[in-house]
Amino acid sequence: MEKGGIKMPQIKATRMELLKTKKKLKLAEHGHKLLKEKRDALIMEFFSTLREIKQLRKQIGNKLLEAENALQRAEALQGIHNIERIALGIAEEPTIEMTTKNVMSVLVPSVKEVKTKVEWFGFFESTSELNYAVKTYRELLPTLVKLCAKQLALQKLAEEIQKTKRKVNSLEYIIIPKIKKTQKSIKFKLEEMERENFTRLKKIKEATQK
Repeated sequence: MEKGGIKMPQIKATRMELLKTKKKLKLAEHGHKLLKEKRDALIMEFFSTLREIKQLRKQIGNKLLEAENALQRAEALQGIHNIERIALGIAEEPTIEMTTKNVMSVLVPSVKEVKTKVEWFGFFESTSELNYAVKTYRELLPTLVKLCAKQLALQKLAEEIQKTKRKVNSLEYIIIPKIKKTQKSIKFKLEEMERENFTRLKKIKEATQK
């Protein structure tokens, strides 16, 4: 039998085939259950990460305002050119250590540690306001790195949620209904064969009794 130019496989109406179909259905339903649990867990993690991102953005906004105010005060005392000269003399690279977190077999980035060197300028070069501004900006770095990691994690979670949803929908609306339909068809054919056999045996019995 062909459908839309594609040859459809013939299903044997046997009890062995019915047993195979039952096993397939059980496996598909179990897989569907596990994937739904994975999807729900990923969605929970997604919204938890989203809440963390909002909190981090708020922290960064507050800290950035604090640092900018301190820098403006330092500029008023020392002048922008002196501050730029001091800034150019700073040679510093922070140490960032990353790791991964396993969320339902999805590896998402996570910040393990961010180290920055605290440097205080000389008495004649700087003021307490500039030192405070630099310190505040440095304190922003770990939070900024953490925010970037969380945003990457959010993206990975969103992608995995979509993949899992597609698998859940495929099982729920295509694969499982198809297996159930096949199972129903085999049962119907077996019952039909039993009725035919019963009728045949009845006729044979009647014929032998004449």
